[in-house]
Amino acid sequence: MTTQTPAFLSIAAEEDPPGRSGHEALLAAALGGDGRAFSQLVRPHLKLLYGIAHRACGDATLAEDAVQETLLLAYRRLGRLREHSALRAFLAGIASRRARTLLRGAKRRAARELSSREPARTARADEVLDASRLAARIRSALDDLPAKRQQVVILRLEGKMSDQEIAEALGTSEGSVRVLAHLGMKQLRASLEGEGGSR
Repeated sequence: MTTQTPAFLSIAAEEDPPGRSGHEALLAAALGGDGRAFSQLVRPHLKLLYGIAHRACGDATLAEDAVQETLLLAYRRLGRLREHSALRAFLAGIASRRARTLLRGAKRRAARELSSREPARTARADEVLDASRLAARIRSALDDLPAKRQQVVILRLEGKMSDQEIAEALGTSEGSVRVLAHLGMKQLRASLEGEGGSR
């Protein structure tokens, strides 16, 4: 199943991130309330944020909403940023948490809607592409992971973040990130191999 790329991602891909001195100037201006400076500061990270959010929730619309909420929260909380190099981790951590929160809300709404009407079962197996099936299996396997492990695995695989960046994003130690990543990947692999072997 192909999803249309949000327009803001094509804009983000065209721009290079600012250099260190430019980054510091933009950060200072954004901290002073300059919305344009904040926009320039986060624009290079939009594709990463969307990727993390999409992987965390598995839905393009929820991922876009998560990115929007991430930007609002990041703008309000920018004063909490400890150093300029932590911006990527700061944004990624917010995106991961917002996507999970939105997914939980969507699941609750869907459950309420389903319980309020008679369930209809349709056979869609023939309509689903192999890629969609694999995505669903991965999503399911990710859902089975404990929350902290899930966040670490998503930030590592989708965000391509280092242990240090993940630790900063989640407010934990690098050692804890390594353990969580190892356990999460082991559980994810076992879950996917178990499903593959039973089909």
